[in-house]
Amino acid sequence: MTEFRELRRHLASPASSRGAAPHAEISRAPGPQAGALPFPRLARSLLLAVCASASLTGFASARDVTIGYLGLENDPRYQPDVVYTRLEIAPGGNPVVAARMGIEDLQMVTDAVDLKVTLDEQTGADAATLAAKVKAMADAGENFIIVDLPGDVLDQVAAQTKDLPVTLVNATAPDDLLRNRCYPNLLHTAASDRMDADAMVQYLRTRNWTKVLILVGPLDRDKAMADAFRASAERQRFNIVDTREFTLAADPANREKNNPLLLTGGVDYDVVYIADNQGEYARYLPYATQLPRLVVGATGLVSSEWNWTFERYGAPQVVSRFADLADGRHMTGQDWSTWIAAKAIVTAYAKARSEDPAKIVEYMRGNRFKIDGSKGVQLNFRSWDGQLRQPIVLATTNAVIEMAPLDGFLHQTNTLDTLGTDEPEHKCQ
Repeated sequence: MTEFRELRRHLASPASSRGAAPHAEISRAPGPQAGALPFPRLARSLLLAVCASASLTGFASARDVTIGYLGLENDPRYQPDVVYTRLEIAPGGNPVVAARMGIEDLQMVTDAVDLKVTLDEQTGADAATLAAKVKAMADAGENFIIVDLPGDVLDQVAAQTKDLPVTLVNATAPDDLLRNRCYPNLLHTAASDRMDADAMVQYLRTRNWTKVLILVGPLDRDKAMADAFRASAERQRFNIVDTREFTLAADPANREKNNPLLLTGGVDYDVVYIADNQGEYARYLPYATQLPRLVVGATGLVSSEWNWTFERYGAPQVVSRFADLADGRHMTGQDWSTWIAAKAIVTAYAKARSEDPAKIVEYMRGNRFKIDGSKGVQLNFRSWDGQLRQPIVLATTNAVIEMAPLDGFLHQTNTLDTLGTDEPEHKCQ
C-alpha cells in the first residue's frame, strides 16, 4: 500500500495532470533512449491511470479473470515444410507464447487493481469441436477468447457462436471475408489482407513503381491475397499489366507456369507482385525474372504486422522478451497480433471501471480505448468491422524499410484508416 499511496501522490502532482491530445494522425515518436528501462513508458503511464481509477471506483477485493485461448490441433500453419536443403519454407511457431507474454507484460497493472489473470489454453480438431469449446468457455464465465485459427475454420466457428455472450478476438487470420461477415462478437488484431496490400501499394506509389505484373498461386489464400492487392492497386490507379498463375508442378507441359523466365516474359513492368501463401515458389523468384525488376508480396519486400528487426518505439525490448520466452525464436506478425490481443483484453478489464462484462466489451470497442503496440502510435478498434487500427511494417528478411501509412496519404479522420477497408466502402456479407 505504500507504493500505491506514492503513485496517488504522483497523480496529484501538477506534472502528472497534463492530458494527452486525442489521436487522429499517426505520429512518429523518438526511439528508446540509451539506458531506458525495458518496461515501456506507456505501460508505466497506464499503471498510474489504472491506479487512479481503482481508487476512484473502489476496487477493494481481488478479481479472478480467465481469458480463453483457442487453437487448431495440428495446425498446418505451424508445421513448416522442410525441403531437402533443410530450409524452412514457413518459419515461425505457435503464437500462444505471445499471449502469455501479453498478460505478463501488464502484471504490474493488474496487480495495482487486484486483478488476477490466467490463460485457458484449449485446442480442437475441427470447427464443430472448436465451437463446442467456445460454448464451454462462455458457460465457465470467460468473456474473451483469443482465437488462433485459419480463416475458413474461424468463419465456421464464429457463425456457430455469434449469439453467445463472449467476444472472439481473431489474432492470426488475415482474410478480408471475416471482416465483411459482421459477426457481432468478433474483433481482429491480425491485419487484414487489404491492410497489407494498401501498405505495399502506398510504398510503390511513393516510388512511382506503378506498372505491376501479378503472379498468383493455385490456393484459395493465394487468390485472396492477389484480389486484395488488385483492389488496392486499382484504387491508386496502378497499371496491372497482366495477372498470371504459377504452379509448382515441374513437368514440361507446365513450363510456361513453372519457369520464372517464361512466366515473367513478354511484357514490361516496374515490379512483380507474387501471391504465394506457402512461399515455396516465391523464394526462387527474385533475380530470376525476365526483366531486372523488384519482387514484392510473398518475398522480397513483405508487408506484415511486425518484423523482428524493428528498432523503434521500444520494439527491441518486445523482441527480446519474446525471444526469451520462445527459446530464441524471432517474433513474427502473428506473434505480435496475438501479443496485442492479450494486452488489449487485459487493458479493457483494468480500465473499464466496471465488472459488468457488457460494459468491458463496450469500453474495448469504444473511442476511449487505447493500447500501445510499440509502433509509435496508440491503437484502437474500428467500429464498422472490428479491425484493430495499426501501422503496417514493410520489411525484407532482415531490415525494416518503411512503415505505413506513409507521408502524403491522408484521411479525413485517422490516417490509419488509409490501410484496409474504410467505412464508406465496407459492406456486410
